[in-house]
This record gives sequence, C-alpha cells and structure tokens, in this order.
Amino acid sequence: MKICRRGRTKPPPVSQPFFRSAFFGLGFLVLASGALGGCAPWQAVGVDAGPRPLHIFVDGESVAEIPAAGLRLRANRSHILHFEREGYRAQQVVVESVAGPAGPELHPERVLVRLQPIEMRGRKIDVQLQSVESIETEEQEEELKEELEDEEVKQ
Repeated sequence: MKICRRGRTKPPPVSQPFFRSAFFGLGFLVLASGALGGCAPWQAVGVDAGPRPLHIFVDGESVAEIPAAGLRLRANRSHILHFEREGYRAQQVVVESVAGPAGPELHPERVLVRLQPIEMRGRKIDVQLQSVESIETEEQEEELKEELEDEEVKQ
C-alpha cells in the first residue's frame, strides 16, 4: 500500500481482468436480451366472429378490422380478445402462449365466437289496464245481468 502525503493509505489498484470480464459480461447480457426481447416471434391467429358488425379488442386496444390471414400477435405472451356488440352479451377469449418445439406458440390457433342476444330474464307479465270510468259497482253489474237475461227471454 502506498501512503499519501497526508498520511492516508490508497487502496490497491483494481486489476484489469476484472473490468474486462465485467464489461464483456454486461455486453453479453445486453446482446442476449436484445436478441430474445426485440425479435419476439409473431403468429397469425384466425378469428371468425359474428354477428357483424361488432367491436373487437386485443389486450384492451380496439381493432378496426380482422385481416383475412388473421390477427398477428406476439407468440411469446398470452392475449385477451374481447368481442362486443350492442344488444348482445360480450365475450372474451384468452389466447395462451405455450412452449412448443420451435419456440412459443399461441393456442387456440383459430377463435370462433358467436355473440348471443341479451334476453330478458324472468317471466313476462301481461297487464291490461282499464280506465277508472269503466269500473262499475256491484249494483250496476247486477242490473246489467238482469237486462241481459230479460233480452234473452224475449228472444
């Protein structure tokens, strides 16, 4: 150890091989993460959905229209497909990323969705209302019955 003018000791110099190996290790990590993260595989997922027109969302973002080849999605992560139309029950499909022999794959490869119309739950009640003026008392009802009976007897 060397002693400075003021009586302090200097730490020993760090060897060059340590810096070199740390630099190369860091460089390797940057390159590997760029190769794995930047070049994620893509996969086309076929979508058959109806009734049209309907709104489609992939991972929360609206999709204007579905290409004939299908939706192009990253295969290295799962996705949520959301389908909705006014007057119909919305439906969600999860497309999962699974490890395949050649890398990550999305399953299912084709999504089929048929939205169902919203129906009223419960029983329907048929109600007929009469105006207050047409409601008759029991006495008036008996008089009408007697008149009808008299007319039947006359005939």
